[in-house]
Amino acid sequence: MKSFYSILLLAITQIGFSQNDSKAEALLEKVSNSINSYDTIGIDFTYQLENSAEDIRQDIKGTLLLKDNSYRLDFMGITQICDAKKTYTIVPENEEITISPVSDDNTATITPNKLLSFYKEGYVLKWDILQTVINRKIRFIKLIPIDSNSEISYLLLGIDRATHHIYKLIEIGKNKTQTVLTVNRFRTNPNIPNEQLTFNPNEYEGYYIDEY
Repeated sequence: MKSFYSILLLAITQIGFSQNDSKAEALLEKVSNSINSYDTIGIDFTYQLENSAEDIRQDIKGTLLLKDNSYRLDFMGITQICDAKKTYTIVPENEEITISPVSDDNTATITPNKLLSFYKEGYVLKWDILQTVINRKIRFIKLIPIDSNSEISYLLLGIDRATHHIYKLIEIGKNKTQTVLTVNRFRTNPNIPNEQLTFNPNEYEGYYIDEY
């Protein structure tokens, strides 16, 4: 009986993937190849949160540096450093630091190091609209979560057709909240000193550290 359920689950998964649009798959493969060709990546972005029902709109700028499985995120006055083993969340306003182990358990969460590859699993891919943004052709791919319990209704991933870089990520929640991440600048192979991706406790003397 256990093997029967395993076969059934496999069949359902294969059905989900067979619904992918072949053009969408091919374009995302080009995106992966482009991203994997760089040793380091720097991203300047704008994060927009909008909930018309609650009359909420926020526009926040941030920067992200990526190298292998390490990253540094500066966003909303908070710095997050990941050295592939641990994640250090630094809040200067409260003089607090939270240290946690890196975990892949929550596959539904798009973490900074997954931002450029999250689309590879867990979604049905659909070919969507083409837009022109300041003389750039942006092709959107619609990603529908396979998990019916997901709080996300769908995602729209905008890709620059000339560079195969991710330009925009739009998330539509089932509660009608919309979040938009727009890449303002995509830097390829920037020089990222190791100290920018390394947590140095000597720089945070007097901070309260919570490690788990």
